[in-house]
Amino acid sequence: MIFHASMPSALGALLLSSDGAALSGLYFIGQRDCPNLDGFAPMRPDHFDPSAGEHEGRPIRTFRAVKNGSQDGDLFAAEPEAVAPALAVDDGPLAFMQEETPAPARQVFQQARTEIIEYFQGKRRSFEMPLRPQGTAFQKKVWDALLKIPYGELVSYGDVARSAGLSAGHGRAVGAAVGRNPLSIIIPCHRVVSGSGLLTGYSGGLDRKLALLQLEGFSLLPTN
Repeated sequence: MIFHASMPSALGALLLSSDGAALSGLYFIGQRDCPNLDGFAPMRPDHFDPSAGEHEGRPIRTFRAVKNGSQDGDLFAAEPEAVAPALAVDDGPLAFMQEETPAPARQVFQQARTEIIEYFQGKRRSFEMPLRPQGTAFQKKVWDALLKIPYGELVSYGDVARSAGLSAGHGRAVGAAVGRNPLSIIIPCHRVVSGSGLLTGYSGGLDRKLALLQLEGFSLLPTN
């Protein structure tokens, strides 16, 4: 059985899923693939544009991400290290969505809550909670490649394909698997951009992708 809990966060309410032993889902409530649960109000909109969002009066998708302090706008530079401001933290309590949520699932949710808050505070760069995302073998291969992307670094979709042992011809399928990532933030699909550095889309919305990248030390440059 899959259990669920919700929690507030700096970027909006989150829905967490667990099989009782590991975290299987983490969604922004309102993102396009957030599950709807029986007995609760719908958690995803009828229409959602993952490429929507504006920055400085322009669509976010028209900006390139660059490392703060970069002298030449190097897209995938891992240095220099930059001190990024922490996001405001809403440390409200977890809400368990099934009364019979067992103790092991509650422990998974509590650990997830603690680590997510620490991440938003800038105190955590990697996650330690047990994970068990559900998907096809191909999707899991792509998600495993995403987990290898270090904090504060960007990769392209082509890089993800190569890391997963796939050819460039799998680009469209890799992009689809990235978009179906069931563990937002923790499996860091926000660190994937186009080969030119454009923030093309994000299942939680480009405004959230921008906020996560800013937290990890990136800023945006207009493309023209």
